[in-house]
Amino acid sequence: MDEGTSSVDRISELPVFILHQILSSLSTKEAAQTVLLSKRWQYVWETFPILDCNEWFFGKELYMLNPKELGLPKDERRKIFNQRVKFMSYVDEKLHRFVVENLCVQKFILHITLVSNNLASHVDDWIEMITNLFVRELDLYLTVSRERFYVLPMKVFAMESLTVLNLRGCLISTRFDWNTVKLCSLIELHLRDVFIDKNTIQDIISSIPSLEVFSLKNCLGFENVEICGHDKLKKMVYYPRRDLETKKFSIKVSTLEELNFVNLDKDKTECEIAVSPACRNLKRLSVYGMSIDAHWLPDMIASFPLLELLSIGGCVLRRVIKLSSPVLKEIHINNCRKLRDATFDTPNVHSFVYVGRSMPRLYLNSHAGNRVAELSVDLKNMDCSWFMKMNNFIIENKFKDLTLCMTSKTGKEIPFNAEDLIGMLRSPAELNNLKLGTFAVTLDNYGTFLDGLLWSTRPAILSLELNYYSPEFLKGLFKSLVIREPKCCCSHTNSKCWRCLLKDIKLIDVKGFESNTRLDQITLNKLISFLDDWVIAAQQTVKSYKILTGETLSFHFSWS
Repeated sequence: MDEGTSSVDRISELPVFILHQILSSLSTKEAAQTVLLSKRWQYVWETFPILDCNEWFFGKELYMLNPKELGLPKDERRKIFNQRVKFMSYVDEKLHRFVVENLCVQKFILHITLVSNNLASHVDDWIEMITNLFVRELDLYLTVSRERFYVLPMKVFAMESLTVLNLRGCLISTRFDWNTVKLCSLIELHLRDVFIDKNTIQDIISSIPSLEVFSLKNCLGFENVEICGHDKLKKMVYYPRRDLETKKFSIKVSTLEELNFVNLDKDKTECEIAVSPACRNLKRLSVYGMSIDAHWLPDMIASFPLLELLSIGGCVLRRVIKLSSPVLKEIHINNCRKLRDATFDTPNVHSFVYVGRSMPRLYLNSHAGNRVAELSVDLKNMDCSWFMKMNNFIIENKFKDLTLCMTSKTGKEIPFNAEDLIGMLRSPAELNNLKLGTFAVTLDNYGTFLDGLLWSTRPAILSLELNYYSPEFLKGLFKSLVIREPKCCCSHTNSKCWRCLLKDIKLIDVKGFESNTRLDQITLNKLISFLDDWVIAAQQTVKSYKILTGETLSFHFSWS
């Protein structure tokens, strides 16, 4: 007991700035709980330079703009009101202490729902308080109604210490004197659900010479967007607002290296994108949700000789596309309507993601290695021909890591017969890692699925993506890996099947299991219990509005 107490005391006696670093590695809730340890930790928390003032910490109901209209009874509305008062008092007290003690703030996050105009004046006061606290990162996340925006004070644009500024639910006035802007250290500016006109956008660009990252998401107040006249901007992100007809987005910035355009309105694909050839340093281009004509893609590739990443998703393409580039290193083509056939003459690609109806054709440099591929497939298409094409695709292009994302729209059985595949394959494709991702998939024939997968590939590691909405798929695979089929070898061939060649399966770093635990019947039962517990925990995480981090179960395969 004394030994444990001594250890805690030694940690508590560390310098405050080190204890602040410890808190920065914790969630806000976990960091706040350290005040229970001692008065020392209470002081550490009260002077922690990351102020996360999120109304959700005081009640998830605080996000409601008008609880009365939602039919909440009077006592529930009174409870929400009292929670809001507590939240505002918390922010007042927190900021007041920093002002009185002249403490610096590394990051100030304010998430609040403006249910009345009176709250806007409180936000004004809080911004006034932080202007002299040398804030480096400011995140104003204001939930507002369609008719009401928070008018951002000019003082925000006079905070010389800011390096990152996130604004949501604000109105940036056209009456600002942009000659008085002092954001001399600002590197990133992110605007979301902000009311701003096109001239003000250009004023911002011209007034912040240090800006390197600029994003406009779901903003309104303009139809056309033009970004030009900047000599440091490296990354531009633009999401048109769904309910407004944005007609054209154009950019002319010589230092631009990355452009992301995302249109989330599936019915609106007519927004024109004009990227000037002056953007000669463009290396990464991502476009989602637009109509692309026959010449747009080839012209883009030809115009930007340094382009290394091309990502096209949710777009309307021609039925057949042919792309050629000696520079491209990453290609992502996802869910493009009308696309039936794709050919890529891209010898230096090392990462390839493709979601389409047919297996793409690649022409790659045979000397390159360690390539990574991701393919999407519907279970109804996983017949003998598909597995053979996948095998050829991996071998011919020397892919070493492969991810298969599987879906199922009709039926629960893959149309595959192992005996049809034997003799057609040159050899199994050897992989370092084979990862399977599923979305609400179950099968009636897991053994047959494994036959197709492991006849055509020989992975050293098999990774299974965990998901709480389709645990039966994982359980079915576990059982099929452990329980041998009564007739595992094909009768008309002398070659052994994959089950006879598979010497051993061991778990890799699975929580609750010793390292290199062999997958057998006993381990199988424990693994299924582990998965059941994980699903319950994952569902609770989602219900509590927390982000569910991606997890995988991995197995090491030893082959003869």
